[in-house]
Amino acid sequence: MLSNKVVKTTAAAIIFAASSLFLTDCTSMITEEQLAMLQDLRRQEAQLTENIQTAKADLNKLKSELKSRESELNDCNDKTQFVKDKLSQWPNVWPDNN
Repeated sequence: MLSNKVVKTTAAAIIFAASSLFLTDCTSMITEEQLAMLQDLRRQEAQLTENIQTAKADLNKLKSELKSRESELNDCNDKTQFVKDKLSQWPNVWPDNN
């Protein structure tokens, strides 16, 4: 009779050999359809990356334009406030230097 240790070792060797044969026989091959899909996905990725870069550039332009418009608005508000202050002092808007 074989010892329990020998049986376990032999079984492990057989399992290892069988799994090695199975794994080497089943190599993964990409099909033409999968290759075409992969290429299409890569094109889509490139297009989306380009779209993101364009959107970021547009966002920077819009932020710059907004900053410019806000500056113009602040200037206009300052001038409006100056005129309102002078109107509230009417008719003594300009001090008398006499």
